[in-house]
Amino acid sequence: MFDIARLFILPITSITPEVVTEGLTYISQEKRARLHRFRHREDLIRGLMADLLLRSRIIEDLHMDNASIRFELNSYGKPKLIGVSNYHFNVSHSGDWVVCLVDNEPVGVDVERVQAFEEGIARSFFAEDEYRFVLEGAQDWERQLRFYQIWTAKESYIKAVGKGLSLPLTNFSVVTSKGVEGNKQLGGEPWQFSSFELDWPSGVNTNTYYLTTCCRSASELKGPERVEIDQIITTLRSVNR
Repeated sequence: MFDIARLFILPITSITPEVVTEGLTYISQEKRARLHRFRHREDLIRGLMADLLLRSRIIEDLHMDNASIRFELNSYGKPKLIGVSNYHFNVSHSGDWVVCLVDNEPVGVDVERVQAFEEGIARSFFAEDEYRFVLEGAQDWERQLRFYQIWTAKESYIKAVGKGLSLPLTNFSVVTSKGVEGNKQLGGEPWQFSSFELDWPSGVNTNTYYLTTCCRSASELKGPERVEIDQIITTLRSVNR
């Protein structure tokens, strides 16, 4: 199918009501119902854009019609594409970014807006060496980034293996002597982690987003590849029935 994992990032700061209305027509009735249960419109938009970004990638990669795209969940709630065994994906969103990672092997991705964190959270949810790695940061901003690098790496791994929070966060560590990024053995399997900082989409704010991907060690990662909502809508219009 393809030999590399591809990471796509979508800024959602300029999503118009018209795009939302049209976008809702491209997703399943069940997904629409779930999105409309959100109390805040921002959550609906993030969930919708994640679905549209994924659908556009499936259309481009597999040449499927949008109406043929159907998903099912494993016993832990991880979605997979029905009828295609070697197409794996994962999506994440936070604030003004939606991200999607695809490969022919299991993958996971997590993006978070970097904010002040409570040391107690790291103490409760990180392995001991991860906790020490955070505290060893020389400055507040370095400890902050280390926290989010570990958090997103742990989340991306849990999503890649598809077992949800049945895998306790304190039961494994993503830190080695070389830091968080790179190849490592987890759960008896080889994985690789890559981390990226994302600028504020509009370029007018100093806030930062941090994302980490988890892929098989043999996968070559390409990305982040930025896409715009106009590209996604054009792709969906071209095949929508």
